[in-house]
Amino acid sequence: MAVDFPVWSLSPYEGPHRSVLIAMKERGRRDLAAFVGASIGASISYLAAQGEVEHDITLVPAPTRDASRRRRGGDPVERVCSKTGFSTFPCLRIAARTPDSVGQSAQQRRRNMRVELLRRPAVPVLIVDDVVTTGATIAASADVLRSAGVQVRGALTYCYA
Repeated sequence: MAVDFPVWSLSPYEGPHRSVLIAMKERGRRDLAAFVGASIGASISYLAAQGEVEHDITLVPAPTRDASRRRRGGDPVERVCSKTGFSTFPCLRIAARTPDSVGQSAQQRRRNMRVELLRRPAVPVLIVDDVVTTGATIAASADVLRSAGVQVRGALTYCYA
């Protein structure tokens, strides 16, 4: 992954962690957002205690496609962030012209990912996502935030693949 800031992940995308994310995102298990949010919140508290991020860091949920948001009845990552105990600032969306990344190589994903800033946070942020694969979404999110003058302290995901 080609980013110049730390990216932390809680676990590999396998076994029960994978099952939790699939159930939460694709099977309507909204209740699991509280579990994932508590796990991410505890991890952020640990990172803050270690001096990696501010104790009052603001979370920016990684963007999701509008079609996915509609199909899922909302954004699971926003829901997770709201359960962490930290301030959440949803401000990103995937641009409508961005091609679906299914079947694309890591290089194609990075080249094609387009993220738009809807409103600018005035404080340092931590990007949060459910799973990181190539890092294209995190990198594009950081690029658009930084181009608006936002300080990105890093990214945190529940899983890595």
